[in-house]
Amino acid sequence: MSSGGVLEGIEFDRSVIGVDVPVGSHRITKKEIVAYANAMGETNPLYLDEKAAKAGPYGAIIAPPGFYHSIRLKQMPDIKLKFGDRNSGFISGQSIEYFEPIRAGDTISATAQVADVYAKTGRTGTLVFVIRRTTYTNQHGRTVMVVDGSTVRRGTAV
Repeated sequence: MSSGGVLEGIEFDRSVIGVDVPVGSHRITKKEIVAYANAMGETNPLYLDEKAAKAGPYGAIIAPPGFYHSIRLKQMPDIKLKFGDRNSGFISGQSIEYFEPIRAGDTISATAQVADVYAKTGRTGTLVFVIRRTTYTNQHGRTVMVVDGSTVRRGTAV
């Protein structure tokens, strides 16, 4: 996304943009999937019932879509943004693309990158958006999902 000259005066480490950084891996257990599904109030037998899941389209228990939140990762890449108050940022959106399910027994590895940084000027001043992309792959090297998370920091108080 183009931000014209708005971003030029904003200080941050541009060298990390687009650089993949390993942020962790985790072997997924059936117990973790079932516990997560129960905590979320899920009743889908694909997440809970081994017999039903084996007869289903994936041949095994799979994780619910939001399960990736429970995978502990290391710190995401930081652009060291010097703009506004560090305490004024907030989550501004998330986009998830699923490619295949996470199964019990999978080892999921993740890499993260700062995919984009852009600024917009609105009625309350300048907003700087940081898009972080996390790519999750399984032990076979296949991508299971890509998550783009957006945060925004406001330059001036409202």
